[in-house]
Amino acid sequence: MNKITISLGGKDFDIKLEGEFGKKFEADFKEKFKGRNTIDPKELLFAYVGKCYDNFLLEAEIVKIIEKIEEV
Repeated sequence: MNKITISLGGKDFDIKLEGEFGKKFEADFKEKFKGRNTIDPKELLFAYVGKCYDNFLLEAEIVKIIEKIEEV
């Protein structure tokens, strides 16, 4: 189990994640916030919007692949 403590807006939050997702999340979090555990709420919001956009692009790509498969 991976435990990450994040300080946000003067409060500490513990996040506990298991398995491969926990490892991936921790690595992505460290990369995004340059190893810092104290982050500004604005930074977190921008990171969230960025991840939502990444998800949007992935979903669009999946739809394209499904359409190509259905054509066959």
